[in-house]
Amino acid sequence: MFTSVFCVVSSAQERRVLLPPVVVTGVRGSVISEHEAGHTTVIDERQIRESGARSLAELLETQAAVRVASTTGDRSRGEISLRGFGENASSRTLILIDGRPMNRPDMEGVNLQEIPLARIARVEVLRGSQTARFGDNSVGGVVNIVTKSGQERAVSTVETAVGSNDWTMGRFHHSSAAGALRYTVDGEANFDGGWRDNSQSDSRMLQFGLSLSWSERVHLHSSFAMSEQEGRFPGPLSTQQFHSNPRQSIYSGIFAEQYGSQQTSYRGDVTVQLDDTMLGQIEIPVSWNRRDLSWNMGPGAHADNVLDTMAVTPTVRQHRGKWTTEQGLDLRADFMDVTLFRDFARQRPRSNAALERTTLSAFASVDGQVREQWNMQIAARAAWTDVAAKLRDVRRPSDPFLNFDQSQNEANAAFQWGVRWQPEATTAAWFRYDWLYRLPSMDEIAAYQGFPLSQPFNDQLEAETGHNIELGGEWNPAAWKLRANVFSQFLDGEILYDFSKNLNVNFADTRRLGGELEARYEWERCSFSLNYSAVDARFTKGAYEGNHVPLVPSQMVTSAWEYRPQQAFLLRVEHQWQSSSPEGNDFSGEQQRLPAFQVTNLTFRHQPSPSFAWYVRVNNLWDHHYASLKYNGVWFPAAGRQFQLGMQYEF
Repeated sequence: MFTSVFCVVSSAQERRVLLPPVVVTGVRGSVISEHEAGHTTVIDERQIRESGARSLAELLETQAAVRVASTTGDRSRGEISLRGFGENASSRTLILIDGRPMNRPDMEGVNLQEIPLARIARVEVLRGSQTARFGDNSVGGVVNIVTKSGQERAVSTVETAVGSNDWTMGRFHHSSAAGALRYTVDGEANFDGGWRDNSQSDSRMLQFGLSLSWSERVHLHSSFAMSEQEGRFPGPLSTQQFHSNPRQSIYSGIFAEQYGSQQTSYRGDVTVQLDDTMLGQIEIPVSWNRRDLSWNMGPGAHADNVLDTMAVTPTVRQHRGKWTTEQGLDLRADFMDVTLFRDFARQRPRSNAALERTTLSAFASVDGQVREQWNMQIAARAAWTDVAAKLRDVRRPSDPFLNFDQSQNEANAAFQWGVRWQPEATTAAWFRYDWLYRLPSMDEIAAYQGFPLSQPFNDQLEAETGHNIELGGEWNPAAWKLRANVFSQFLDGEILYDFSKNLNVNFADTRRLGGELEARYEWERCSFSLNYSAVDARFTKGAYEGNHVPLVPSQMVTSAWEYRPQQAFLLRVEHQWQSSSPEGNDFSGEQQRLPAFQVTNLTFRHQPSPSFAWYVRVNNLWDHHYASLKYNGVWFPAAGRQFQLGMQYEF
């Protein structure tokens, strides 16, 4: 791939431009340490505001080179992946909001539509395992969303946009303060007719945040959020259907509405922070999440899934000179109730399942300067988990494959050691070792979703465990920013669905070898950035030893060029290229691969005043037809060319 960039800079004397005032937004909740031993990417508030992104998924894909795959053609309902994971990648990428985990115990993954972009102050992406620091699900990496905090002066922003396929969007953010009290209010609504037939969706979100300082030592932070999402499933296409008309759906007519889902979510969080105590800084966060999900997969396949998650994580931090230590406990309890129905009206129940998972972790970390120019990070975690599942079938209560009451418990540990050498401000290098684990999800252990497995409760399924090693460095002279790193990950007992056994099993040991390159150069009026990643993911044991892991592309390139002819104008061109990959479930590597694809996006933004801006964005400028997922010979097309026009106003 060859990329050329031409940028013309006037040699004439530049006239002075009065820049708009800068509002500094708090970033409480950051998880990147000052001397992080690893590859991190930060998307700041300016990038978010100027991106024109429809959703958090699109923002991560275009601004942080994170891979997103979707079964509907809508990236906002897609699954993100880090470090060479394909099937069920969302279970191996940890999503945090202000450092608090959002991942669920089933394979549904985090619904990225729940998070309004107007509320986000910045996004932090930590690549590579972080299990010792943050716990389960972080085998591939961590995405931390840092939200805005209230400001001393009242600030409000409004954004609205319209686009192709009857897409409309509205966002609102307000923050203010009254004495020691600071608060934020955020709302967002999206309505999308869908690029494919029967792929329409809509979402609505409302969030409140409050911070109160009773004294210099006692602080309270709280938030509450609610959201609603509805979406249809267009379904997969055969090869002939995909090439003839990728916008079609296999679900049509009177049964089309029986392929879709509805979800309502509530999230509450209260954190008490005590500074300068005898033990140090004490933080006690308590959270509660509820997800009420109803899904329909066609006549006779309907379910209501209610999940409640409660967590408390008391933590003590000490700052002693150049060292920071942290110790704490993490208690999380998940309660899920699933009812399957034989009819769309939900009058004839088939079965009911009650599932519980309790996880208790003890963790500790040390971060500080060993000697001049050398910094070290050490973290350790011990975890105990218990899963209990009870299933009762209405029609056949004596069938052992449809009725069970079983439990499983397991203990795991994780460790991380990293060192960072920084001889000068513009140069650094790092090395990190991780001993990691990933707990099986409830779906992987228990067959409660209406698809019987050969073993309804697999108490032999164990956590994935393994090792990760990373070596990298960065050099930032003048206008350049250069970063490169290599990594290797060895995972024992990676969990996959085995067709021959009709069971989720510890399928095989795998190894991933890869590297990442990041380069950025800034001229006076324009800039260019390039992100390149390569990974070789293979099975190392079993019948498929040496074969590639399905759905993992070997290479990805994301580049962007920005040009500002004047301070008020911005032109941004984004280009993404992804190599081919084995299709889903193709362990032997003998089927037709998911083809490589490339997509170009274009954004033009004009800000005539400090308080007002408008923009035009075109996704998939050349209307390239491609698929981001392919399973067993059927395709899930991605969206073609889409236009959008938006405006932002601050007051």
